[in-house]
Amino acid sequence: MSFENISEISEIFKGINSLPKVACSRCGEIYRGEKKNFICKECLEKEREQREQNREKEYQIQTLLNLSNIPIRYENAIFKPKTEIQNQVSKYFIENFTTKSLKQSTDILLFGAIGTGKTYLSCAFAIELITKRQNRVKYITEYELLSLYFEKKYQEFKSFRDSQILILDEMGKRVLAEWQRIQLEELLSSRYNDMLPTIYITNLEEIGFREFLGARLADRLRENRIQRFAFNGGSLRGEIFSHLYHQTQISKIKSPRFR
Repeated sequence: MSFENISEISEIFKGINSLPKVACSRCGEIYRGEKKNFICKECLEKEREQREQNREKEYQIQTLLNLSNIPIRYENAIFKPKTEIQNQVSKYFIENFTTKSLKQSTDILLFGAIGTGKTYLSCAFAIELITKRQNRVKYITEYELLSLYFEKKYQEFKSFRDSQILILDEMGKRVLAEWQRIQLEELLSSRYNDMLPTIYITNLEEIGFREFLGARLADRLRENRIQRFAFNGGSLRGEIFSHLYHQTQISKIKSPRFR
């Protein structure tokens, strides 16, 4: 190598060393010759990956919400207890479904007076589980569930049977035909055997609900350490939905976009 070439290389290194040292505005790594507030390639790639993960998570949450079958009336339900019994149930929901594996979770029975917030609270908690933990939670009434089987929509029927958490509402609202009782027993037995927790909601009193289920299913729920909560008192529907309407109107004012 000639002295001229060595001199040229030396000048190049001098030029490089004279460039300003600038820290990446994200990770703080020092680079030469960059503009102030620049972002290095590694950080740009990490941010791109994070955006992609966020998009995938949002898509998954929206898909789970769409599949949850939560009624339109409750799709904006807020998980905020308003009575002492709702407070007790809310604490147990959190303990039962978020502090241990679902296979260790117990079934839950919410029974008692009409309009005391059983369905509202359960749907609100389902939304919390979906948005924060991406659990597969589904809601359906007993009548709707058995109608799926009657209409030979077996795949839909199976999707509720196999859901990670099932909210089964309006239990015991009507007298069941023999085939309805058999299918209901098969579904609940399947969930029992697969250790999938179920939230049962009924306006019957506890004794009436036990009689509706029959001795075999009642015994299985007892073996599964089902937790019972009695909802008594006057209806809260006017108060709950007045609050929900107020929140919805505020949301519309802040964000006029279509959902």
